[in-house]
Formats: sequence, structure tokens, C-alpha cells
Amino acid sequence: MIQRILLATDGSETALKATRWAAELAKKYGARVTVLHVVHIPAALAGSTVLPGGATDVAVVTRLMEQAAEGVLTITTPLLEEAQVEYSTRVEYGHTAETIVKVANEEGADLIVMGSRGLTAASALLLGSVSHKVLHAVHDKPVLIVR
Repeated sequence: MIQRILLATDGSETALKATRWAAELAKKYGARVTVLHVVHIPAALAGSTVLPGGATDVAVVTRLMEQAAEGVLTITTPLLEEAQVEYSTRVEYGHTAETIVKVANEEGADLIVMGSRGLTAASALLLGSVSHKVLHAVHDKPVLIVR
């Protein structure tokens, strides 16, 4: 039934809880997990020539975000190794929710697992949460959102 799980993670506490769920499900069903971290460079920074801290090169911000992505994977993958499940990792660039849906389709995921960051009602109303956007964009596969 479940052969491929897409685990979308940002390294938050709820994402680590989601990792534990994905590991248990993968172990139970013998599924393979793809760990996805999406690097989203806000448009305000991507087009900027002068960045926070005085940096003048978008490559500096990109390198910092890549290092952060490596950190997310470094804290996530040991949980999968401990559960002895097969996994691979992906780092993608783009709008977070759209990229999660795109990768789920590319990977042939049977299930998407992700954490809910618990935005406040006001923030969620203004920005919308990534999990909410993914849930409404995916029509052909289940989404497990862990709190």
C-alpha cells in the first residue's frame, strides 16, 4: 500500500515529530522515504544587490541557505537511520508548498508527511501555512500533517 513516502522537513520540532511518524510508517510497510528540504529565497532578497549584514552578493545568501539545508538534513536523517529505513535526500529551490507537491509527483510518493508549524491565527490568515497549501494542492495522495 505505502511504498514511497515524501517527508517534507524544515528541521523544526514538529518536522522532527513528522520524521518519527514517517520512520514508523516506512518500517511498518517497508517503504522508502525521500527527505525533502525546500530552500525558499524570498523575492526581496533574490533580486537585491545589497543584502542584510552588508553582503552584496546573492551567492552569499544562497550559500548560507544551503548550509542551513545541510543542517536540517543532518538532524533529520539520524532518526531514519535509527529506524533502519531506506531513505534518500533532496534539497530543492522554489516556493515551498509548490515544490513539495512537484517533488511528491516526481517521486511517485504514496504519502506526504510533514509537520505543522502552528502559525498563529493572524499569521495563518495573512500568509497561509505550507501544510495547508500542500493539503489543498494535492488531490491524488494522502497528506499526514503532524502537530
